[in-house]
Amino acid sequence: MNRDQEILLDAIEACNLILQFSQGYNYTNFEEDKKTQSSVLYQIAILGETTNRFSTKFIAENPQIPFHAIRGMRNRVIHEYKEVDSSILWEVIRIDIPNLLSSLQRIKF
Repeated sequence: MNRDQEILLDAIEACNLILQFSQGYNYTNFEEDKKTQSSVLYQIAILGETTNRFSTKFIAENPQIPFHAIRGMRNRVIHEYKEVDSSILWEVIRIDIPNLLSSLQRIKF
């Protein structure tokens, strides 16, 4: 297994954990549960870190993955943590993460 494959598995695991942690929640429950929010935010940070570790070749070969947006979300979570809007985070969990996971799982080496 090469480095990009290992990193891809880390990204897939982060997506799966985000979905697992938020399973069974609605927005109101999620907004009230700081422990779950924290767990999700940590996985988003990990997901963002994976985008910094992929090779430039891998990034160029996979334009369907929004590397820049993922990195931006990671930066917001880490550097502007007080500004994270829980409603936007909820939309990321419900819409973006499942789509991203599907795209990541379709990558072949």
